[in-house]
Order: sequence, then structure tokens, then C-alpha cells
Amino acid sequence: MSGEERMKEYEKRLRETAIPTTRVSGSGKVHLEGIGDIRISGSGIVSPEEIKISGSGSLPGGLKVRRVSCAGSVSIEGDIEAEDMSFSGSSSIAGNVNVKGLSVSGSLSVDGEVRGSFLKAAGSCKLGKKISLEDTLQVHGSFKALGNVEAKNLVELHGAFTVDGKVVANRFEAELSRHESRVRDGIEAVSVNVRGKGVEGLVIFGVPIFGKIFHDGKLYTTDIVVKEDVYLENVCCENVCGKDVTIGKGCVISGKVKYSGSISVHPEAKLANPPEKSS
Repeated sequence: MSGEERMKEYEKRLRETAIPTTRVSGSGKVHLEGIGDIRISGSGIVSPEEIKISGSGSLPGGLKVRRVSCAGSVSIEGDIEAEDMSFSGSSSIAGNVNVKGLSVSGSLSVDGEVRGSFLKAAGSCKLGKKISLEDTLQVHGSFKALGNVEAKNLVELHGAFTVDGKVVANRFEAELSRHESRVRDGIEAVSVNVRGKGVEGLVIFGVPIFGKIFHDGKLYTTDIVVKEDVYLENVCCENVCGKDVTIGKGCVISGKVKYSGSISVHPEAKLANPPEKSS
């Protein structure tokens, strides 16, 4: 039997498998014929509508339910599909994720692709392949993607991030941390806004009374291509192209800056070439 035939047989068994409604308290498992075992240590509910775990647990790959909600530590041993998924604590997924909404508080690692509407995360998020969203990616903390990041609305990143591919979005917004961030293959968007960390704490008339000033965080990438407005701080890249372009403090542009509307360059920014106005 070929790999494709085995997959079709697996999907057929999955469709024929009814997930029993079961409550677990303490520790236990729910066996799904031809699929595998759902194991729970703590408490949980398993049903065709929802899988809910408090404590720790593991799920077989290939599950399709309406909602997955986990608080604690959970591992999913393959692909999973759900309308809504939320994780609080530590979670790992060994396959692909197909989801409408994914919310994360803590750490999440996904070996495969993520497809859905939105992903919102606070903590640490690592994706093994590309992410493709119909709406929004929003991350506060550490973010790493080993493929392209695409969102039809917004990509918003606060903290340190690494994208081993390209970012494509309607709007790209980033607040850099004190650590380096990288987007290997550039950024394409309608608007881009990248700002340094700046000041944390109490500030009076621009002077920090309690807190710290952060200037070290940098974003390294190749080309930034934007249809409308561009605002950059602490960005090191090759080329910038947009309509209304602002090159702020801490920027180093090794190639060309092209604009069709207005241009503003901070005195401390470093440009290898004078900005060029395009038609």
C-alpha cells in the first residue's frame, strides 16, 4: 500500500470514528479505534465538540473537533483541525494546524504549517513551516517561523522575532526588544511601522525618572517594499521602497531608498545612497 493509499485509509477511519463523550478525573485515556489514545493526567473532557485538558495530556494526530482547550502541558502527535484552539502553559504539535482561531499563553511549538484566521500569542511561539492567516498574527514575546509569514490583515510583533522567509501582510507593525530580530527574505506590505523599544518606566518631559532606555534592538532584513507609508527605527536592510517614507534613528540602509510621496531621514540614520523619488 502506497503512502497516499495509507493516508486515504487513515482519513476514512477517522471519519468513521465517533469520539465518545468522556470525563476524566485523575488520570486516564480515551481510545479512538484506528486513531490512537487521548491520554490525560489531571482532569478533562473529551467529546466530538470539545477536548479540554487541565494538567497534562497527549493527543493522537488526525483529530478534528470544534474546540481544543488545554491548560498545563500537552502534546499533539500529528495534524489537528479545529475551529478554536487555546493553550495555556507548554504545548507542542508534531504536524500541521488548521484552525479558525488560535490563542496561546506560554509556549507553543508547531512542526508543520499553520493555516487559519488569526493567531494571538503571549510568550514563546515557534513554527516549523509557513504560516498563512486570513486575518491577524499578533505576538508579544519570542517568535520564530522557519517559513514565510502571510496575513491578509495584520502582522504585529512585540519582542524578539526571527522569520526564515518573507513577511507578507496588509500592515506590518513591530516593537523591537533589546535583542536582534531578523526577517531573512524581506517584508512586503501596504504599510510598515517598526519602532525601537524606547523607554520603559516613568517619563517626565522626555526624561526617564524610573526605568530604562533601550536602544540596542535591531531588525535585520533585505528589502522592505511598501505601497503606502513606511516608518522605520533601528532597521538595517538593503533597500526601502514606499510612498511616504520615514527613515528614523538607528537605521542603516546599504542599498537604495525610493519614495513616491514624501521623505524624512533622521540625522543619525546612515544611508549608502541619497533617497530617490520615483514617479
